[in-house]
Amino acid sequence: MKRLALAPHRLYFFLGAVAVLFLFGWWWFSLTAANLNLLQAANSIPLHAILMPLGIFPLFILGFTFTAGPRWLAVNSSDKHFLATGVSYFSGIVLVVIGAALAPALESLGFGLMLCAWTSATWRWAKLLAESTIAEKQHPTVLMGAMMGGELALAAALAWTLGVMQAWMLARQLAFFCFLLPIFLTVCHRMLPFFSASVIKPYLVWRPYPLLWLWLVGCLLLAVAGVFSWQLLEATVASLLAISFAYTSWRWGLLASLQNRLLAMLHMSFAWLSVFFALHAASAFGYPLGSASMHALGLGFMATMLVAFVTRVSYGHSGRPLLAGNGIWTIYLCLHLAAILRVGASVFAMPKLISVSASLWLILIGCWVAMILPIYLKARVDGQSG
Repeated sequence: MKRLALAPHRLYFFLGAVAVLFLFGWWWFSLTAANLNLLQAANSIPLHAILMPLGIFPLFILGFTFTAGPRWLAVNSSDKHFLATGVSYFSGIVLVVIGAALAPALESLGFGLMLCAWTSATWRWAKLLAESTIAEKQHPTVLMGAMMGGELALAAALAWTLGVMQAWMLARQLAFFCFLLPIFLTVCHRMLPFFSASVIKPYLVWRPYPLLWLWLVGCLLLAVAGVFSWQLLEATVASLLAISFAYTSWRWGLLASLQNRLLAMLHMSFAWLSVFFALHAASAFGYPLGSASMHALGLGFMATMLVAFVTRVSYGHSGRPLLAGNGIWTIYLCLHLAAILRVGASVFAMPKLISVSASLWLILIGCWVAMILPIYLKARVDGQSG
């Protein structure tokens, strides 16, 4: 366990992997218990909608940010607080789940602890950003803005647990469109062409900054439109973004990426974005799709991209070959199937598929965690430090 203190990504990824399994297990149990008439799932659904995005992804984001981020900024970072930050954020997640079952006050305490931990990490990133003297800071600056969006999302979630019912929609919109999606898009904009250029030959790197700013403005407009129920604006923006991401996926080399599994995993996850925005537009235009679009975003894009990206980073920073074996590849492909089942459950109004998808997700995530977790507890296979 001492190796977890060697580098930020070790601890954050370890706790993030445990949190993923814990939260998917909690949600699977909630669904199962509701089906057995032991609990009412209605009380769990609103919490599920904000705790899953705010619980699953942030720890991994911190692991990547404080590993790759200092290199982006060309600064030396000796983060002495990552142990406290990681343990605090993870503890907050556990308290929220316990509070949902036993004492609502613990939910507030949990979100409060998550907010404090995230604020601490955001402050440290702001200091690194200020210390950097490089001229090009667009990606790190966007990351800073999105981390502040995460603070607002956590604050809104805390307000909701304290009885401000209107804060629930605000928390959900902020979590997805002002926090997580901007971070995912920023990292994809920077890293997907970079990773692709190292595998696909010949390859022309294409990542114009106006494209990124277009995506970010679109996210902001969707956040506002969702809060105020401006459906025409929501439908229009989502339609334009669907076209943009379909074109970008083609331009970045989706088909060419299939020659390398680890690279294909990133591109296949990115392809979900056009599906999400198309479903989001259709829903805003009035088609009864339920939560199909949000699950296309949370499961189809974000969760599969998380598995793809964390696997690649974990292999690279442990000195392992950047190759996806049959086990990881099978798990990854089956995660797409599980996401399709969950989206289909909403599109075709087949609630039984929800339990099937949740069970499949829990099994697959359990297998992935079992494969990835030991990496953070062992020395690098190439003998290097870190």
